[in-house]
Amino acid sequence: MGCENSKMEKCEKKDKSAEAIESNEVAHPHMEEESEPLTVSPRQKELILENWQLLVDNISNVGVITFMNLFETHPDVQDVFMPFKGLSQEELRHSKELRAHGLRVMGFVQKVVARLDEPEKSEQLLKELGKNHVMYGAKIDYVDLIGPQFVYAVKPSLKEHWNDEVEEAWIQLFKYMASIMKAAMLETNNCQEKNSTKS
Repeated sequence: MGCENSKMEKCEKKDKSAEAIESNEVAHPHMEEESEPLTVSPRQKELILENWQLLVDNISNVGVITFMNLFETHPDVQDVFMPFKGLSQEELRHSKELRAHGLRVMGFVQKVVARLDEPEKSEQLLKELGKNHVMYGAKIDYVDLIGPQFVYAVKPSLKEHWNDEVEEAWIQLFKYMASIMKAAMLETNNCQEKNSTKS
């Protein structure tokens, strides 16, 4: 499922001015209607980096809790993950696959956190992840669901370090991540649609 590599490359190398014209002609419901791209402020970066150090020892549990809550509140998302489809909450709690997946996702968050002062690198990582999620069959709307579940999962671990400013920093980080991923997913979907109409 997905564009062939050669077709994908042609789609990605498309003339930027034509891309800008197309984006103005067709408003897409998944795109954020903001003139300024989402960013994380210097103060928010500082808070995220401080808090991440406190989370590292407990990060696999944070990953499991994040996904268990996601699947509990959005069962349709669980159905997209074939290894977890149909599993009960109890089975998920003891699933080695879920722990491994949660750890991979937390590892990715760690990569983004480590590159907060290198936006080009973090954006490249996020674009690749967005494209990969199209191949997995994930819906664009699903990307927005992880942030709130992550915040719910980390809050108990941070205890006395938690406050409204810290919460806002993490929410902003996930909004930033989601905005880049969703743009890449939309671009990949458009590429696939164009290639399928040509063939």
